Order: sequence, then structure tokens, then C-alpha cells
Amino acid sequence: MDAKTQKYDRQLRLWGSDGQEALESAHILLVNATAVGCEILKNLVLPGIGQYTVVDQGTVTLSDIGSNFFLDQDSLGKSRAQQTCELLGELNEDVQGHWVAKDIVSLLEENPNYLSDFTLVIATAITLKVAEKIAGLCWQASQDGGNQISFVWVKTVGLIGAVRIAVPEHAVIETHPDNEKLADLRIDSPFPELAAYAKSFDFNTQDSLEFGHIPYVAILLKYMEDWRAEHDSKIPQNYAEKNQLKANIRSGMRTIDDENFDEAFNSALRACNPTVVPSNIKELFQDPKCEALTAKSTHFWIIARAVRDFVEDKEKSSGFLPLSGTIPDMKAQTDSYVTLQSIYKTKAKQDVQEVMNHVKCLLERLGLASDTIAVQEVETFCKFSAFLKVIRYRSIADEYLNPKKKEIASWLEDSYSSPLFPQYVLLRASDAFYDDHGRYPGEGENWEEDVDQLDHNVTTLLQDWGITQENAVPKDLTHEICRYGVGSIHNIASFMGGVVSQEIIKLITHQYIPMNNTFIFDGASSVSNVFDV
Repeated sequence: MDAKTQKYDRQLRLWGSDGQEALESAHILLVNATAVGCEILKNLVLPGIGQYTVVDQGTVTLSDIGSNFFLDQDSLGKSRAQQTCELLGELNEDVQGHWVAKDIVSLLEENPNYLSDFTLVIATAITLKVAEKIAGLCWQASQDGGNQISFVWVKTVGLIGAVRIAVPEHAVIETHPDNEKLADLRIDSPFPELAAYAKSFDFNTQDSLEFGHIPYVAILLKYMEDWRAEHDSKIPQNYAEKNQLKANIRSGMRTIDDENFDEAFNSALRACNPTVVPSNIKELFQDPKCEALTAKSTHFWIIARAVRDFVEDKEKSSGFLPLSGTIPDMKAQTDSYVTLQSIYKTKAKQDVQEVMNHVKCLLERLGLASDTIAVQEVETFCKFSAFLKVIRYRSIADEYLNPKKKEIASWLEDSYSSPLFPQYVLLRASDAFYDDHGRYPGEGENWEEDVDQLDHNVTTLLQDWGITQENAVPKDLTHEICRYGVGSIHNIASFMGGVVSQEIIKLITHQYIPMNNTFIFDGASSVSNVFDV
């Protein structure tokens, strides 16, 4: 194991070398070096993000030192961008840090394309107007076919934390389903090599040791074949028939210690589920981006179209998705298990090659080089083809201009499933308060005087959404928001730093499924909610 692999060993087990390479190729922009911003960046520097840039025109104050662990007394009065950049850089010598002691708005006025160099933008302690400007530029850059730039807006107000993710489209191939779901055994429709393998076992002549180590896949195939022979080639259709298949398997046991038969018995119901293309994958195949490919189409959509073409070629695919090639652990002798594993892997490689042939045809049709997409990329896509995920986030502009009034009413009425939506309303009302007064509620000496004004902003917002129910947002929560002011509590910043950095890693690596699209946390109750607002 080389030094780099040893250093990042634990995280490589989570997202592999491809995920690590994506991290090391990323350049993150942090707007404002607040406590939560530095906590997020810390959790990205440690696993080896490629580069980061801190943009902050402020100087370090006593308030910063009190809430931000990455600033100390020696930092007082110095550039906050420089101090946090240098102190964060000490965490990992592999990471390059940069800082700019300017306001982000002035930077964008000087260079409207400033954001184009970044993979992802994290913004903290910014107004709604600034958020809309940055988010709009990131969104437009992503839609123009350039680099996809995800925008992550983070707020902490006292004991409340919130994050909003905005990017036009996020496609995930490696969603990391558990191994049991990933295993595609094809018991209901075995391919010839698998059927021949099952028939190689003579259940009547084997001695006790051999019988007790027949892989449960072979057991399921045998009893499923016997069933189909007696039921017009149909697999068990209803609960009674499935239970009868299980009873047949149980009756084949020689002793109660035949663990392989127990494994077959426990897997029988799943084996009775017909192999089909999942409905969400069918929808993906009908997506306009899969239908109408262009030379600017992403690799995801080109391979998705190739897989669709493969499925439609029933002579090669039997109408199924590519085989994953993964099988679960089971009680079996080593040689039998290795043989079974080889059969599935060989079939999976054949399917990958067929899909690759379709990919090359598509690339040629689009006028792209045949090696534009590597076979390893196709192999990964085929392995997870039943679990693909595409998230289309709403833009922040759309959230504010076209509110989901029906969903909002439901969230406010259902305090059991969505107890934190009032906090979302209050954060939105606080932005409106800022527009009216040039400061946030509680940002002054007499915070009690702001309670009624903020409550007025809440009422106005609810009326705009058509909400008439009384006490939709409890007055005591309005009181608390004003009492918090713009105070930042480090344990909330630390918690949010962990949550947000985890989502950012998902976005950068395109592995696992990130939240969609707003996360709210209330430290007073230790409760969190996710809303697609």
C-alpha cells in the first residue's frame, strides 16, 4: 500500500479511487469564512479536496474568534480570508488553498465569469439578493454546457441551521445499494450457462458433505424449474404459490443443519419476483435527454441511451438490463462458489461489451471519438443500471417566484411529518425583514422590538402563499429567531459542517444520493427535515 492509499484508506472504502480522483480534481469556492463555512471546508480539506478558495472582505473580530475554531487571538484585525485559508491549509499538505480579501459581488462585477473555474460554490452569511445572483450565475453556467457548478447556500441562526442545494441536474450512477439488492440472480429467467450450472448438481447421489454445500442459487434454480414444469412454465404468482415453493424447498432438506437450504428458503420470495426493468429506469429511458442526444450530451445520457438500445435488442438482452455480475455470500465449497461467481461475471462482461458496442455507434453518430467514453465507465454504469438516479433541483429563482403552495399548506398542517417547516418560513421572513430594514431581526440592542415586525413579515409571506390558518408559525418561534439575532453557535456550525460537507462530497463524486433540496435542523429539539421547496 503506497503512502497516499494508506493516508486515505478509510474513505477509499466508501467512494473508491474514482471518487477520490473526483475530489482531488475539484476546486471549491467558499464565500465568507464564517464558523459554519470553515467547518464545511475543514471536512473537505481533510479527505483531500484538490483546491479551495476563500473569498471574504472582512477582518477578524472578537465575535469571529468566539465562534470559529480556525481563528485565534493573533488573528484579530487581520484578513479573515487569509487567516482561515492559512490555518485550514495546515490540515492537509496535499490541498492547495487560496484567498481573496474582496467582496464576492465586486469580484463578479469585475469578472462575470469568475465562478466558471470552480466545481462548487458554498455561500454563507449572504443576503437573499447576493444568493440569487450567485445561484443564477452557477445555474446559467451549468445549463450552457460548460462545467456543472453546484451552489450550496448555508445559514446558521442561533440553534437553527439550514442548507439549500441548487444545480439543474445531478445524475448518480454509483448509488451504493446494499449487496442483497445489487445481486441480480435471474432465478426466474436463467441464462443458458447458469441453467447448465444448476443441472450439474445431482441432489440424489451426493454425500452429506457435498449436499450440504450446494450453493443456494442452484437449489432455487432446481426447485423453480420443477415448479415451472408443473405450472405451464410460470413462476409462482401469488402468496399461496410462493409459500408452496418454500415448502417444496423445505421438504428437500436431509437434516435440519442444511444451512444452504435455509438460505434458499429465505430467498425464495425474492426469487419469485420477475426480472423486469424498474419503472423509474423506464422513465429515465424516455427522458428527452436520453431521446435526443447531441455532441454536448453528458456521458451519463449517452450510456443510458446505449443501455436502452441494449434492452430493446431482446436477442442479446432478453429485454433485461445488463447483469450486475454481483452475487451474495453463501454456504458453498470454494470451487463451486468460484465457478458460480465466474458464470455471473462472464455474463456481466458480455453484457458490458454489448452496451459498449452501442456506445461506440452513438459516439460515431454524434461525431465524437470512439474512445470518448472508457469501457470502465460503461462497466460501472451497467453494474448499477437498475439503481440510477437523476435529481433535477429547482432553481432558487423558481422557489421564490413560483412557490409550491399546495405542498407548503400540507407541510404547515402536518406538524408530525414536517415539524420544522415553520423554521423555514421564519428564515424566509427574515430575508424579507432584511429587505425592509437593512439588517436581520435581532441584529441590534432591542431585539424585542423586532418581534412584531418579523411577525408581520411572516403573515405577509403566508398570505402570499394562500395560508390562512392561525398560528401556522408559532409566535414563540418568532420570538426565538429575534433573540438569536445573527448569533452563531459553534456546535450548530460544527453539526451543519458535517451535514453539508457530506452532501458536497456526494455532489462532487456523483456517488450516493444527495438531499433534494432544502435541509433544516433545529438544535433545540435535535430534529431535522428535508423539503423539496
